[in-house]
Amino acid sequence: MIWDLLIAVVPAVILFLYGIENFSEEVRHVAGERFRTILQNATKTSLRGAIAGAVVTALVQSSTATSIIAIGLVNAGAISFLASLGLIVGANVGTTLTAQLVAFKLTAFAPIFVIGGFLLSMIRSPYRAFGKPIFYFGLVFYSLNLISSIVAPLQDDPDILALLSMTDSVLAAIVIGFIITNLFQSSSVTTGLIVVLAQSGLLTATQALPIILGANIGTSTTGLVVSLGMNTAAKRTAVAQFFFNFLGVVIFLPFLVSFSLLIEDLGGTAAQQVANAHLIFNFTCAALFLLAIKPFSRLIMYILPQKDGEIVFVTDHITPKLPDDIVEAISLVDKEIVHMLQICKDIFDSTLEVAEGSTDMCSRIVHLRDYVDYLRSQIMSAVISLTNRDISVEEAAHAAILARVADLGSLMAYQMVSMAKSFEQMNEKKIKLSAESLRGIEEMAALCRENTKQLMGVFPEMPEDVDMKMRSNDELLRQVLNWHYKTYLIQLVAKSSSGGIFSEILFSFERIGSIIRELRKTSKTMGIPASAVHMPDLIDPNHENGAALESDERQL
Repeated sequence: MIWDLLIAVVPAVILFLYGIENFSEEVRHVAGERFRTILQNATKTSLRGAIAGAVVTALVQSSTATSIIAIGLVNAGAISFLASLGLIVGANVGTTLTAQLVAFKLTAFAPIFVIGGFLLSMIRSPYRAFGKPIFYFGLVFYSLNLISSIVAPLQDDPDILALLSMTDSVLAAIVIGFIITNLFQSSSVTTGLIVVLAQSGLLTATQALPIILGANIGTSTTGLVVSLGMNTAAKRTAVAQFFFNFLGVVIFLPFLVSFSLLIEDLGGTAAQQVANAHLIFNFTCAALFLLAIKPFSRLIMYILPQKDGEIVFVTDHITPKLPDDIVEAISLVDKEIVHMLQICKDIFDSTLEVAEGSTDMCSRIVHLRDYVDYLRSQIMSAVISLTNRDISVEEAAHAAILARVADLGSLMAYQMVSMAKSFEQMNEKKIKLSAESLRGIEEMAALCRENTKQLMGVFPEMPEDVDMKMRSNDELLRQVLNWHYKTYLIQLVAKSSSGGIFSEILFSFERIGSIIRELRKTSKTMGIPASAVHMPDLIDPNHENGAALESDERQL
């Protein structure tokens, strides 16, 4: 009898799983990037994020999909770990819709959705794209209806009742819910099946409740697996989802009997009681965790500490709408340039950690480089916005120089990534540098660091004393570079060189030094009246300033 049941039910369950997976995919396909944009824009507060997470999950019928999108956004730096918590909390609330629709016997209308969606997808019309989502929505509930019709005659079968009696043990029921959810990678599947079994009289609400609790824990497994190859912030989001679901179950367990009695008192059919229990449980947990979002976030950060700061692609000073006052607006761009240079300095510091053997920093370096690119694009947009206004010649000159500085900052970040890759290759190939070479790297790094720090401290000005200090450091850097180039060539001739990687590192230092030198020169022009200086074409490499880097490189 059990074997016959499996033969009948398993295909229907597969159909249900196929329907819900494709429904989620089709809805996201029709919506395009809208869901991602909604999630990004709706996370300014935890409550707004929770509402967005609930709405999106209710539409795609997959808390796993919402959670994975949230984890991906955090990994990409689009939203912060703290901003993602609201989405994670809301995702669980969104999943309650499936149980409610099944409990209210929407399954009876499933054939209409299947036929209507199929016909709509065949007809050439502006609404054709909605055909497949409607079809798969109907298929989800049609398959549940099919499962219900299969199991209904079995409600008095002693073998089936003996099998389901395992759910009388709360711990066993939680484990069953956890396993089923991990097998099908969807808590909606588990919840839908449980509601159908309750509808058929095979499970009571009391028996079903622990299974639903187990399903809630099981739905976080996918996020944990997906986050393994991601950055610390994304891992925190995945761990937060697990602890949110796990702690929610732990909080409810002591009150499980009282909660079951409350659900029975609310009335309704067994299926409605299960759906109501699912809804109340998730709403209560969401409310509790939203109230305790700050201590909860601190707990996750304590469990999973982050060595370096989280990288979130937002500007520190530039706002979407710059102030009407030109001087104030330009000062915000000035500050953003300093912020950009600070990120470049962080990249340089991380690159030197790679030189010391910390190759795990390479992914962070690339992420920081991408952040510099983002800042450059925001600075350029701000400069274009400023130049479209009615501004003076001096202000226009200042804005153009800021654009030039942003370009140079981006070039410097790319060169630092190139240096980090060279150090990574050395570590991979077990190439050991001599003590003299290591001292040279430390000396060159100190000079580049010092000049960057000097530049950041006075930008957008360039006082004469700072200019002289940077020139002195620059000359020292040239001397050290020349010395190491000569030493490297002597070793190469003697065939005692360890390869071309060290020459690539020297070139990177040379290039970084040239860029910092050009930044100094460019900053100095800000103190010169616009009438006394010819502004270069920012994309003309033949201009004196535009060709400065290439000229500096040829000097060595």
